[in-house]
Amino acid sequence: MNKKEYIDAINEIEISEEKKNETLNKIKNKQTTKTHKKILPIATLAIACAVIIAIILPTHTLAPITEINYKEVEKSGELPKVENFENLYAMLKKNANKDRTYGFLGATNGAITDMVVEEKSVDSNAQSINSTADSSRTSDYSKTNIQVEGVDEADIVKTDGKYIYYLANNKLTITDASSMQLLSSIKINENNYYGSSEMFLKDNKVVLVYTFGRYTEENREVRDDYYYSSYKTFTVAKIYNIQDRTNPKEERTVELEGSYIDSRMIGNNLYLISNKYLNSWICRDRNIDELKEDDFKTTYTDTAITGILPGGCVVDFDDVYYIPEFEDTSYLNIAALDITKDNPVNVESYLGAGNQIYASNDNLYVTRTKGDYSRVLNIYKQETEIYKFALKDGACVFKKTGTVPGSVLNQFSMDEKDGYFRIATTDNSNWMNSEQDNNLYVLNENLEVVGKVEGLAKGERIYSVRFMGNRAYMVTFVQTDPLFVIDLSNPTNPTVLGELKIPGYSKYLHPYDDTHLIGIGEDTKIVNYGYGDVVTTDGMKMALFDVTDPKSPKEMYVVKIGEKGTYSEILNNHKALLFSKEKNLIAFPVSITENDYNVTFQGAVVYGLSLEKGFELRGKITNSATDYDRYYYKNAVERIIYIGDTLYTLSNNLIKATAIETMETLGSVEIK
Repeated sequence: MNKKEYIDAINEIEISEEKKNETLNKIKNKQTTKTHKKILPIATLAIACAVIIAIILPTHTLAPITEINYKEVEKSGELPKVENFENLYAMLKKNANKDRTYGFLGATNGAITDMVVEEKSVDSNAQSINSTADSSRTSDYSKTNIQVEGVDEADIVKTDGKYIYYLANNKLTITDASSMQLLSSIKINENNYYGSSEMFLKDNKVVLVYTFGRYTEENREVRDDYYYSSYKTFTVAKIYNIQDRTNPKEERTVELEGSYIDSRMIGNNLYLISNKYLNSWICRDRNIDELKEDDFKTTYTDTAITGILPGGCVVDFDDVYYIPEFEDTSYLNIAALDITKDNPVNVESYLGAGNQIYASNDNLYVTRTKGDYSRVLNIYKQETEIYKFALKDGACVFKKTGTVPGSVLNQFSMDEKDGYFRIATTDNSNWMNSEQDNNLYVLNENLEVVGKVEGLAKGERIYSVRFMGNRAYMVTFVQTDPLFVIDLSNPTNPTVLGELKIPGYSKYLHPYDDTHLIGIGEDTKIVNYGYGDVVTTDGMKMALFDVTDPKSPKEMYVVKIGEKGTYSEILNNHKALLFSKEKNLIAFPVSITENDYNVTFQGAVVYGLSLEKGFELRGKITNSATDYDRYYYKNAVERIIYIGDTLYTLSNNLIKATAIETMETLGSVEIK
């Protein structure tokens, strides 16, 4: 129906005088004196619209949504609740036209596993690789490269100094590092398993975190292209007792509806975060009586309280909070539990939150970037919303919300120190003019901006950020790599102290010590193919920066690795880095290409690093038996760790031990 047809239809509607007077009286009683003058000129149109709605929509009374004073919400730190399905339906319907989230209702993550423990006989005559690991654990071993001390992050490999726990080929393997004997494995059921898993290690417990999908039995045969209520995704945490490494015992399973975002462990407390997407379009196009209320609820399972019954628990609407003026029509679900106790898991659901997180020892910050475009004013506005949650004793409680201009790159763009939250953003509000700004904001405990530095490197964008105490280091890039040094000692007056411009860019920054910084990224060169200068990558680069004098940062040492096409997971995942200042050691997996994308090496590179000599290549370790095998993905090294004086490279087919000092191969164990 076009506009003219719509107006003609309204004009053709006959409304009785009795109905007009009744409606006018209702409108008049609900308006303040100030608005009375505005009613009469549009009364007839309002009545006509009301009649049309009454004709089109079925008779279903919606509970009134409580009016929220957003200023009071921010001031009190309390969020309103959805309360009932009618309210949720109305909110989703209202947001349908501006909803940028596409997905099927109920699409979330979760999984069921079959534990198959394979006992392996240990060869009593096997030669010990690391004498310090023979009879007891050594304290000299690598840990997951995390952002915040005391806040553990899940990864595909962990070690306790004696055993290696590795997730490969859809199962967890436990290997004795000294004898290089595979002791047992735990298989994850492959049915509807999404193939991506991580783990935490805490004393004698391993927690596997992964996702899977499940059809609900009652809707298994339903195949509605617009309404996939029959399929749900769950984020799963499975806790195993590994006191006997040859025979791990499953203790507890928690399934949280929603696709996996991230997780953290602080002490014994595990925090699991997922997103359950809601299809708001269905609320726009179908009336409430056609929908199933339960499909809009978050379900979860905790075997400590519900046994093995899938989806045994439900977060009801009167327990679901919502972000005022939300746009993202999905639930942010946060599950918190102490893995050493049988206390029920604590699950909180928030409608309209985000999916980029940063966690300190005390708080969890969740961000969501949104963009608004005005066709009338031809203005695009980009902002990042920040939601703060307090973490304590296995509970997660909403505290405050705040907003800053621009978008966040990753978790390293955020930091907390002395009660202040620091965040670096790239603002693309002027993207239509090919302009963008880079900014850094300091917010107080109420998430109010108290200090800022704006307009850095116009036309470029942030490639990496690292906060170190009272300083922030920011790398932006377009043709050269400006490294900014920013002083944050006065939170209300952050100041750029110095800047260094060099070719290429760093995608990850890592502290060497208080006055030196490691940058790992890609080298670049400018070429001209006949239509102007173009920046292209030209292999990886690793640099050591001296920031002793913050006003004059220097690139002390630099090493180039491979040519165009060379890749390492460290460029996108900080957990792939192995670094030890004490051992003069830095290493990571890499696939090196030369001569037009010809792969010449696949494995791990190992360097020594010191202030006196810079980067010194100690050697390269490959898990491939032959040169041809390097093309097989299962031989690609995923992680490199150390225990005592031994390096261990891990790939889907093999765990290989190498002496740090001599780079001599000491042994290996096959992973099947």
